[in-house]
Amino acid sequence: MYKKFMNTIAKVEKFLLAVTMTVTLVFTFANVVGRFVFNHSLAFADELVIALFVLVSLMGAALCAKENDGLIGLALISSRLTGARKTAQKLFSNIVCILYCAVLTYQGFVRMMFSMQQSEHTFVMHLPRWIFWSFIPVCGICLILHFIENAAAFMAAVRGSSEPQEAHS
Repeated sequence: MYKKFMNTIAKVEKFLLAVTMTVTLVFTFANVVGRFVFNHSLAFADELVIALFVLVSLMGAALCAKENDGLIGLALISSRLTGARKTAQKLFSNIVCILYCAVLTYQGFVRMMFSMQQSEHTFVMHLPRWIFWSFIPVCGICLILHFIENAAAFMAAVRGSSEPQEAHS
């Protein structure tokens, strides 16, 4: 049931990534054309693209965390280990990543709430800043869920064989 839930979450993440990347591409291209052809840029495009880049980066990291050794820093170590050492390293790294993402989520939520209380707005678009700060806790939760999914899939693979295999969802 958890795997089905996480597959649905991954589909939503992929859809959001596709839309976000498309919007980023369109506004970046329009801004470049505006600067070089019309000597006028879209002031709001830079602000929007930077905020969307944060969303794309964190959401992409969450999708990578879904896969076994999907994040390169973790694969460099675990690919060289076998047996009990690999199991211990994978569990330890998933726990550390979950804790880090919990701190990231909490800090993003705190900053979002602070921005909401201060009624902060962006300089150009005059949108509430909390909207952009909300990307961090939302993606942090996705990261946590995918690290849990990854750890569960790895442990299921370990229980299923004496040598851990690639545990892709």
